[in-house]
Amino acid sequence: MPPTTSIITTSKKYIFGFMDETGLLNSPVAERVFAIGLLKSHHPKDVHREIVSLKDRKLFHREFKFTDITINNQKLYCDLIDIFFNSLECTFTCIVFDKTKLDLNKFFNGNYINAYNSYCAKLITGSLSSGEYIAIIADDISRPKSDNFEKTIKKKVKNKLRRNALFGIIRVESHAISELQIVDVLLGAIGYAFKLKYNNQSPTRAKLKILKHIQNRLGVATLSNSFRKRKAGGYFEIKEFSK
Repeated sequence: MPPTTSIITTSKKYIFGFMDETGLLNSPVAERVFAIGLLKSHHPKDVHREIVSLKDRKLFHREFKFTDITINNQKLYCDLIDIFFNSLECTFTCIVFDKTKLDLNKFFNGNYINAYNSYCAKLITGSLSSGEYIAIIADDISRPKSDNFEKTIKKKVKNKLRRNALFGIIRVESHAISELQIVDVLLGAIGYAFKLKYNNQSPTRAKLKILKHIQNRLGVATLSNSFRKRKAGGYFEIKEFSK
């Protein structure tokens, strides 16, 4: 009797990812914090609908940006953050870099573009579970024509995971994409927390209240170290970069 062969199959899950950054990799080392963040969502239309509804109720017709938080609008930003935490199958992960500990000359011959692309690929591959395939929408930034951002990152993700896990990537203006605005606010808060930790930023009352709100939703004492916490149908993760 011929031996039987056990076939294990993994169902594919197609998801959307929204990627943004805070700080600049090529700014002076004294500006210590650079971070990139990724929000994964299985149901982005539901998240978008909730944000649009919030804006309509509050008669808010601008873009959500962490840098724009004030005492007058902090409650609105807390409501935006709550949309993320209450959304099912919605995950946020980020990598935070202390630029005083980076040696781009050693690992990238001082090429900031290559370093940036490698770190973006690292974030994406590290956030994907087995069977997940992702299309990335990234906030648009000025890049030289020589930068093959999309092609390079797709290749790096494929080489790392040995599959075409990143099946699409595009840059767009963040004012048009609600989920990118959530990434901006969450990542901005984390970057702000690390700047305070490094005495690289003067605190303001409104932004401190936003940090406290996120910490309360997560049940953590600070956003300025590495951790991973579960949330409704997903997780929230901060990774401090290490070689």
